[in-house]
Amino acid sequence: MMASPSWVRAVDGVSFDIRRGEILCLVGESGCGKTTTGKALLRLVEPRGGDVLFETPDEEYRRYEEARTRAEGPRTEKTLEDIRRKYSLTWKADEPLTRKQLLATVVAMGIAFFLALTGPALAATLLSEPFTSPLTLFAAAIGIGIILGIIGMLPPVRPTKRVSNLLAVLAVVAVNLSPFLGLYMHHVRTVGAAVPFPIEEALERIWVRGAFGIVLGQIFAPGLAAGISRLLLDQRLRSEGLAGIKMRSLRRRLHLIFQDPYESLNPKQSVFEIVAEPLRVNRLTASAEETMALVLRALNDAGLRPAEDFLYRFPHELSGGQRQRVSIAAALVLEPDFIVADEPVSMLDVSIRTEILQLLLELRRTRGLTYLFITHDLSLAWVIADRIAVMYLGKIVEVGTAEQVIASPQHPYTKALISVVPSPDPRKKAQRIILKGERPDPVNMPTGCRFHPRCPVAFERCGWNADEVSEELQSLQIQGRLPEIATIRTVDPRTVGLDLAPGASAENAAASIRNVVAAEKDARLVLRGIADFRPATGSLQVVLHEWSEPKLVDIQPGNAVACHLVTPPKALDAITAGVD
Repeated sequence: MMASPSWVRAVDGVSFDIRRGEILCLVGESGCGKTTTGKALLRLVEPRGGDVLFETPDEEYRRYEEARTRAEGPRTEKTLEDIRRKYSLTWKADEPLTRKQLLATVVAMGIAFFLALTGPALAATLLSEPFTSPLTLFAAAIGIGIILGIIGMLPPVRPTKRVSNLLAVLAVVAVNLSPFLGLYMHHVRTVGAAVPFPIEEALERIWVRGAFGIVLGQIFAPGLAAGISRLLLDQRLRSEGLAGIKMRSLRRRLHLIFQDPYESLNPKQSVFEIVAEPLRVNRLTASAEETMALVLRALNDAGLRPAEDFLYRFPHELSGGQRQRVSIAAALVLEPDFIVADEPVSMLDVSIRTEILQLLLELRRTRGLTYLFITHDLSLAWVIADRIAVMYLGKIVEVGTAEQVIASPQHPYTKALISVVPSPDPRKKAQRIILKGERPDPVNMPTGCRFHPRCPVAFERCGWNADEVSEELQSLQIQGRLPEIATIRTVDPRTVGLDLAPGASAENAAASIRNVVAAEKDARLVLRGIADFRPATGSLQVVLHEWSEPKLVDIQPGNAVACHLVTPPKALDAITAGVD
């Protein structure tokens, strides 16, 4: 029996905003979802929900936030739909087809079916013996699949998966009808319309002589039609968003600087080819001279001077810092407005890091760039960031200005990260906060606050579950601290069952366990999750405290709030495994 697949929610319920010209640093451990968040902003990873709003006016953003937090209703949905259609990079139409759209789709599908039906038939009339061999019939089926797959997904057809399925059905119909239409047209051309069309002969020629070809055709034609239409469907949804944001026109304004300059550059391409590739893909230049001018400018701005000396070098001829400058030049050549910098200095020496950071700050000044800067180094974030967002296991746990987060951290996870940052002053002894245990498995997220299994100040309502409490009680039982208890078992997520030893009473056992829990709850934080003991026949039931999902409010001066999270109604959950 096969096990059901497990999914990792790399990003789940993340909400933040970035102002033009600002540097927002996303900080957290490896594997917390920083890179996935950055890629989701650029649509390099498709989020399953939520919105990425781009260049939204303040008034419209306020309307969006009010509608998002308001009770659901037709008016709320209408407001959200209007704003998403205008400004969201992840918006997709989900409203039903109008009569006009339905009519346009039917007409377009009819034209595609007509061309798929008559195209191979017309081509067959040029043959002396059309549709008499398996190869001819198979070639006709391939043509039908390609024609339906391409033409059937072009505008004004609305791109949906149902359209792809319908095209596959039409391909099967066309494969069966097109040979007969071709034979009839051939018969009319060679013999004349006055002679009756020999149906029996057509059946014999198609289904006996070419049976193998038509059987293969009925497999390949719908597969090609559905496959090609699905590819075009994905392309249209990415580039059009139907009537919403045109992602293709925005691609040049949003870019990514990769983490590893040794892996992100193609070793078979020269520096000129690497930097010029975005220009060729987006078709932004009309001549080789214009391409060369933009490449030289990008290389000069990235600090590779004179740029002419680097044009025809290959990555293996460059140092680590020079490779990262080439990556920056490849991002700059499209003249973007927003850049996701995915740990751009983590692979570089300390001396080169300073130069690259100074370069990024200079580019922000000269080119007016806005950055989402991803790093796991809080000391680096302190130097470069205007605001810092601390992320843990797919959620943001604290947001504020760099001064607020570093000087007055509120969340225990942020305090732990700051406590282990090395200090250049040997006389200053920092009190380290060493987090216990391993980071939880993203496939099996902790209940309640995700940080509570490692939190040094976790309390009753942080989200302890029955499995955690059972494990801790079993540890006490092994030490002989619970002699009245025979077995410990999990009943449900909030209840632990304790079977009494022979001769033990429920009241005495409950009193004894209460004393043990009271003595150990400071050392064993899990025991704080126990709310009550309920006697039952021959057993005790340990009931845990109720818990709720924590919320995050941005830290404001004089208003320190910890462990809060703003979760949108539709969480931005990119389902992907093994990504940082």
